[in-house]
Amino acid sequence: MAIVQEFFNIPDEIMTKISTGENKIFGGEVRNNKGQIVKILRPVSKLEATLYYGWKYRDTLFTVGKLGTAGVKSYIKSKKKQEPDVVVKFREALKVYLNAVRKGALTMEIISDVIERLGELKMHPNFEKINIVSMEELDVLLNRMFEYTKKLAADNAIELTSLEKETPSQSENPIINLQRYLKAQKRIFELAS
Repeated sequence: MAIVQEFFNIPDEIMTKISTGENKIFGGEVRNNKGQIVKILRPVSKLEATLYYGWKYRDTLFTVGKLGTAGVKSYIKSKKKQEPDVVVKFREALKVYLNAVRKGALTMEIISDVIERLGELKMHPNFEKINIVSMEELDVLLNRMFEYTKKLAADNAIELTSLEKETPSQSENPIINLQRYLKAQKRIFELAS
């Protein structure tokens, strides 16, 4: 059975309200805290998404291109020396995961790799001191993963467990929430295939 994945272009002003908790995504709709529909999201094709982000970040892409390969390699080497190897591997796995979600090309192998890298990261002696991403970015990521997990389950006619249906908790460790959504997505892929 094929895995169905959809992605939407969410306007920046709507995304800001989603990240602050003023609005929430329910499938292809954005609703406010009263449950009223604020925006109906239109699914975009891969070409539209590529063109949109290419145009939106054209200045950044052009600047990066101008820096040259040598400068970029030097910068990457200096950043890698500052971070433990497990952090670098986790970020790389997370980057692959996010790109696959954006392109609608997520696989069980990609999810498993992120889960494995997350486990390695948790085993690091200084795990509590490691800053993977800012708390604000992690909160946005968790909310998007929660919505994506619900959408993935609905698109593939898979019932989420009561624990998987719970919204991300601010009091709970964000890494535990991240791990929960990854495991839920892996379970959806297993049941749908």
